[in-house]
Amino acid sequence: MIPALAKKILHVTVGTLLISSAASAKVYLNSMCHMAANSKTQQIQGDDNKDDKFPLASISKVVTTLWAIDRLGPDYRFQTKLHVTPTANGSYDIHIEGSRDPLFGRNMSYFLLSELNRMKITKVEKLTFDENFLLAWLAEEKPMIGGTTPKYETVEQQASVVRATLVSSFATAINPGYYAILKSKASRIGVQMALRPKVDVRTVSFVKKADFQKSEKTTTMALLSSPLKNILKRMNNQSNNYIADNLFWNLGGTEAFNTYIANKMQADQTDIVFHNGSGNNEGSVAKPVYNEATCEMMIKVLYSLDKSLSAKGYDLSDVMAVAAKDKSSTVGNYGGVMAGSTTAKTGSVNKAKTLMGSVSTKNGEIYFAVLMHTDYDKSRSDWGVASQQIKNKVSQLINQNGGPTAIKYTEQLPLPFDKYSYLTKVNTITTAKK
Repeated sequence: MIPALAKKILHVTVGTLLISSAASAKVYLNSMCHMAANSKTQQIQGDDNKDDKFPLASISKVVTTLWAIDRLGPDYRFQTKLHVTPTANGSYDIHIEGSRDPLFGRNMSYFLLSELNRMKITKVEKLTFDENFLLAWLAEEKPMIGGTTPKYETVEQQASVVRATLVSSFATAINPGYYAILKSKASRIGVQMALRPKVDVRTVSFVKKADFQKSEKTTTMALLSSPLKNILKRMNNQSNNYIADNLFWNLGGTEAFNTYIANKMQADQTDIVFHNGSGNNEGSVAKPVYNEATCEMMIKVLYSLDKSLSAKGYDLSDVMAVAAKDKSSTVGNYGGVMAGSTTAKTGSVNKAKTLMGSVSTKNGEIYFAVLMHTDYDKSRSDWGVASQQIKNKVSQLINQNGGPTAIKYTEQLPLPFDKYSYLTKVNTITTAKK
């Protein structure tokens, strides 16, 4: 008779398969599972390890996506308010009342500068901001995309960083080459931007929301973000840690997530454990701590996300990347039967390499998840081998179900703003839905 612990060890040892050893690379399958989207029984098929937890890496962002969609809705917009007060000599005081928009970086800042010029504002005497204004100049750029997201211990610490960014980046001359590319992209989604905006800012300081006072001359304007679904699309296309972690914290962090997932999925710590929204290391180099979940749980997440989106008229492709269609995404170069038929999110952290999403086949849509690991930390060669093995397995799943069926999809351009983001007086805002 084998003791229970010994059974568990045997179960994991036998189930964790060595599947490649090319050029000394050792790549192992932790688990793979799948489920037909139209399954009446919602039976998840897979290996014996599908109910064991493994590191998720960046497919954690799909879970963060589900939480954000359920809490806020796909059409939610972050509303940053600007309290504008005219002063002497054609200048203005501007106070920014933040919304904790997780995608307020260089792109949104350049759009705001353009909007200020459209409003004939070129000189700012006092620029102030509150504790809810998040600003990371490189929010959509390296190294912040795949790096460690700054987490501030105090409001003052955050304010110091935001102020420094406003002074060094927002209040200085724009990068003409970068701005020209952004302006061109904006025109493709129907947004007009100034030729080359310029705003002179004299002073920048932090003012708590509770301490700010409007005057009789103050006009309050709203700067709307693009819809949440666009922000999530950008997050998943780039595998953007900064957006994912800030969304996770905005929604309440780990404690709130545990309550949410327990109510949503009847799940506990044996099914899923989350420390952040990105899947990045939450511990130290010596003692890394990662988000973990079972393969079965990730299929349930996909199913729930698909249902939540379809209830509002959207698809998985509205928040996740389509292989070979979203060219700048992490699945932009996926070819073969996966091209145009697979909507997916990749994951790479430490020894983990993962992929989850859905495939469109002749037999219908199928949700899938593949969780793998390698022998060495952050080994590009091992990750490459693991990535190819994952592609092979997903391609095999497609072929076993009659081959691929192309998804009806046109590449999207998810910017942090859209044609409804123009500065508008509060209470006069109108937006349209899909």
